[in-house]
Amino acid sequence: MINRTRVFFVQQIDENKYETESLWCKVEDNLFIVDNIPFIAERVSLGDTIEVEFDEDDKQYYFEDFVASSGNTTVRIYVYNDYESKIEEIRNRLKEEGCDSEVFLERNIIAVNVPRDISYRPIKEYLDNGEGNMWSYEESCLEHEY
Repeated sequence: MINRTRVFFVQQIDENKYETESLWCKVEDNLFIVDNIPFIAERVSLGDTIEVEFDEDDKQYYFEDFVASSGNTTVRIYVYNDYESKIEEIRNRLKEEGCDSEVFLERNIIAVNVPRDISYRPIKEYLDNGEGNMWSYEESCLEHEY
C-alpha cells in the first residue's frame, strides 16, 4: 500500500533567511518518492527518491539527502505580470511537449516537470523564445542534456 506524507525542504537563500516548501511524497517500503513538482526547493524533481529525517519536536519529516534521481528536469517559469492571462496557454503548450506543470498563481510561477524520456531541446527553445519578453525561467534541477 502506498501512503503519502508531506516532507519539508528548507534552504538558505541569504545569510539569515530561509525558505521552506513542503512536497508530497509517496512512502513505499520506507522510501520517500517526491510526488509533486517543486516551486521553491532546489535540485529536486518529481519522482526523485529521498532520505528524510523525522523531527520529534514538530512531528514533521524533513529532507535529509538524495537516494536516487528520477532523471526528470524541473523548470520554473516566472510569468511577468502583464502576461498572467497567458499562464494556461503556456501550460498547454508545454503539455503538448509531454510536460506536466503546476501553478502558484499568487506569484505567477509555473513549475514544470520535464520527464526524462522526452527531448528537452524543443522545450528549451520555447523557453528561450519567451525569456525576457513574457517570462524569465530557471532550470532548478537540470537532468537533461541540450
